[in-house]
Amino acid sequence: MSFPFYHDEVAIASRDLDLLAPLFESNIKESCPCEGVYFMGPSVSGDGLPVQWNAGVEVVRNGLKPVKDKGKNPALYLPLWTGEELFGVAVLIGAEVQVLELSAGLLLEKSKAVSRELHMLKLAAIEPITQLGNSLVLQSRVALATLEQDIDSSLVLFDLFPKASGAGKAGAAVAKVGACLHALIGHLAHPCHLGNGLFGLCWQGGSEETALKMADQVLQWLKRDNIGKGHVGIAVCDGSSVDQLLDQAWQALLIAQKRGPFGICSYTALSDRASHPLYPPPGKTLRQLRQLMKDDEQFSLIELKPDDPAVVFSAPFCADLPGVTVPTEHGGAYVFLAGASEKESLGWCRSAQTLFAENGVSFSMGVCVYPYENFRKGEIIGNCRKALLHTAFFGEGTWTVFDGVSLNISGDVYYNEGDMLKASREYQRGLDIDPENVNLLNSIGVTTAQMARYTKAVSCFEKVLTVDPRDFMALCNLGFAHLALNHPDEAIAYFEEALGGNDVHFDLLFQLGKLYVGKGRYRDAIRVLAQAEEIGPEHIEDVSHGAVHCLLGEAYYHEKNRKKATGSLQRAIRYNSRDSLSLSLLGELYGQDEPDIGLTFCQQAVEIDGECWRHWLRLGTIHLARGNRDEARRVLTRILRLQRQHEDVSLFQAKLSEAEGDAPKACGLYQQVLKLNAKNRDAAKAVKRLKRSIQETGK
Repeated sequence: MSFPFYHDEVAIASRDLDLLAPLFESNIKESCPCEGVYFMGPSVSGDGLPVQWNAGVEVVRNGLKPVKDKGKNPALYLPLWTGEELFGVAVLIGAEVQVLELSAGLLLEKSKAVSRELHMLKLAAIEPITQLGNSLVLQSRVALATLEQDIDSSLVLFDLFPKASGAGKAGAAVAKVGACLHALIGHLAHPCHLGNGLFGLCWQGGSEETALKMADQVLQWLKRDNIGKGHVGIAVCDGSSVDQLLDQAWQALLIAQKRGPFGICSYTALSDRASHPLYPPPGKTLRQLRQLMKDDEQFSLIELKPDDPAVVFSAPFCADLPGVTVPTEHGGAYVFLAGASEKESLGWCRSAQTLFAENGVSFSMGVCVYPYENFRKGEIIGNCRKALLHTAFFGEGTWTVFDGVSLNISGDVYYNEGDMLKASREYQRGLDIDPENVNLLNSIGVTTAQMARYTKAVSCFEKVLTVDPRDFMALCNLGFAHLALNHPDEAIAYFEEALGGNDVHFDLLFQLGKLYVGKGRYRDAIRVLAQAEEIGPEHIEDVSHGAVHCLLGEAYYHEKNRKKATGSLQRAIRYNSRDSLSLSLLGELYGQDEPDIGLTFCQQAVEIDGECWRHWLRLGTIHLARGNRDEARRVLTRILRLQRQHEDVSLFQAKLSEAEGDAPKACGLYQQVLKLNAKNRDAAKAVKRLKRSIQETGK
């Protein structure tokens, strides 16, 4: 086995033009002063590009030399080289006169020099373990986002260091996580590895809301891939400097790490707490309300919020009504009704809204009555605010009395922010009020599952089914919880029951197909995975684009459908070039007719994931087929470190011994295969053949 952190120098390629564009642009501007630089591949696509650009690139491609355009909008088309091959074209807009006046020979030399510099820049910008961009790439992309203020952008940090023993295994595990992350969100932005399992990306076009949703999806997928924990910190690119944004995302990540094993935090929630819908009122207001509540054992508290932000509450609006008013922030007010019941409070709301209408204003109201369940007086003020949040669902000029649904809504606010601890507390308080509420049971089940408390999650979802045996979300969530608990049979049963309701759900189809593959039910897997492939994730910001193709390819592979397996696996590696399973399977399929290509794919697979014995077995099989017995023997040594008691391993070992001319040893190994699987026809035929040969030759 080679040193695990050695990586061959990789040539620069067309795909690097997108990943490293900000760095490349800066470098080219230093060599060839111009207003802007755009990059195109070696061929012309024509879609959405200026006509003259297509023409310029076409000339470069055909002539393999720089092209000048001294027209109204001067430009220079500079070929970019990897050795003697063209890998792209740099389009320099507004190139300065001294550049355009250079001779063709000098420009060609300059293009060669620039290409060499870009290659060195790539080597400095790619993190070798994951083959993702490093901190240089991330900072350049954040810098670009800060210049485009008209586009929503977010900086996202992922803390995803997997458990592993030893430096080699840790490196392999981080590389695997990086490949998985790229497969999940590479269509949104380029993930970069900053070291020690810390990944980052700058998502141009991703608002804070969509970034939070994406982060939640990523953590759920990684959790199903046995990542023990992961955290996400988010900062909005709002004009702050690159250093400030990185610091903000880091601060958010530190808070996320305190929110449980799969916590999420956005810096906005830390920096602008006063704008949070559940942030408590100012201290002066709190002191006044506590003084009013101190001696009363029954009362109602109503929070009013103007529906028009320009309106400010004034006592004369409801001067004829009972109660003490206490102004608060955002133009609102609290109304304290001593001794009032819920019925009397609602009567006050109806009367107040009539008076408000006469004054040409409108207020939404949240009502909370004391005593209520086991809530303390000090919690009533916050509960009013939760009731007000609940009121927003019914439109302007309405009111709502605090109840279990109010706590479901407040819990959702914390859940959407990634604060699972606060969300679970809200849902649990809601269940204390309304133990049979299906929404609350599902909500707390999902939240506890996010915190890796799967046994409690299962009990919540099972309780939902006692209320509604066909509840789709409870069936799905039970499947996912049992999946996390490594109960595949139970997960399959719940997923199948959920699908029986005819609800189409990509994630459900994908996970069920994955379980079918694991169980060897390949035809069932093809049925559901083909449906998942057809519908795909719902939105572009959803994760997992392309993840289904690898599984579908594996299922077709086991069903001996070589053509469809190859097609699916090729699509899989287009989405994720470091998908070790797809590369390994493709290697075996190609190895039958094109062994050189097959060998390359299999070698890449073991470099990415050297802990999978089947990857090594496929590599060894190709070496053996090519007659490379020494290489096959070295691969066998690696396989036996990872797996000994398996018929496929013994079968390979037997074939290798037979190829080396050791018939007695090969015969014994084939017999060992038959002990593991008496129905293995290849081994049975080999034993008969070798016994006959040994008898005939005497050896």
